[in-house]
Amino acid sequence: MHGVGISEQDESVYVELLRRRRATVAEMAEVLGLPAPAAESVMARLVALGLVTRDGNLHTVVPPDVGLGTLIVQRQTALQRVQGRLTQLMEVYQTGAAAAVSEVEALTTPEQLATWIDNMERGARREVLAFFRPPYVLDGELDVSVEVPSYRYVYERAALDDPRTPDEIGRFLKHGYEIRIAADLPSKMIIMDRASVLLPMLPDQTSIHPGFLLVRGQALVHLLVALFERVWQTATPLRLTATGVTEGIPAWDDVDIALLTYLLSGMPDKTVASRLGTSERTVQRRIQRLMKLAGTDSRMQLAWYAAQSGLIPS
Repeated sequence: MHGVGISEQDESVYVELLRRRRATVAEMAEVLGLPAPAAESVMARLVALGLVTRDGNLHTVVPPDVGLGTLIVQRQTALQRVQGRLTQLMEVYQTGAAAAVSEVEALTTPEQLATWIDNMERGARREVLAFFRPPYVLDGELDVSVEVPSYRYVYERAALDDPRTPDEIGRFLKHGYEIRIAADLPSKMIIMDRASVLLPMLPDQTSIHPGFLLVRGQALVHLLVALFERVWQTATPLRLTATGVTEGIPAWDDVDIALLTYLLSGMPDKTVASRLGTSERTVQRRIQRLMKLAGTDSRMQLAWYAAQSGLIPS
């Protein structure tokens, strides 16, 4: 969990402390097979993060809803600033205040827009991320013939009112794109390689006017990517079946939320299964599915992503 300052080694020590409630550095080093200096460093980091308290040689774990919950709230607050910054960016250009040309450029003619979309498509090397929502301004589409390792698109549910949209989504899914659907989106947006972002000056504009913004400043692009990831985590996957495009299993349901809440409290799988009235193997399968949906590599990362998205009740 590098996002909250916790490495894989830190996580293993923290989880073991959740089981034991308290331990010395020597005890943790022995049970986890760590050199004493490494165990000491990990304990010091966990104390600094507020996840563990120290009284002499004895270390006591702080309840997860207090310790880890505080870190989660800090990250939630940071992500909530993202959309506010997006709004501020719009306001700057609507009032005519100009940012540095090297970071933000206004595209106000169809020719400028077409040129930059073409350049962005052909220049993409790693991934393309996009928000699609009506009303549509452009007749053209992103070129599915461009070979990029990863495409992730989120459609606003209202986009399905257009009879052309299911065919478009089906074509994307056939080409290996990951497509999800959300109840609503803050704006149209295309992100190329996490290096440049194209978005309209007005969230609901119905024509090329007043124009589009090409954002290339590192700080602004980082904020917009964070906004995309936050929406992606809670959107519902779409899949292609013999009968057409259908919605997959929702990213999170009530059982998933209960499961993650139990895991965050330190319960073992067997206890979680008993609480949910299911088998331990079913719990493990659910966890693997949710890790894949959230794009996480560990259980703690999964619980943190769910909590910072507001899905786990405080």
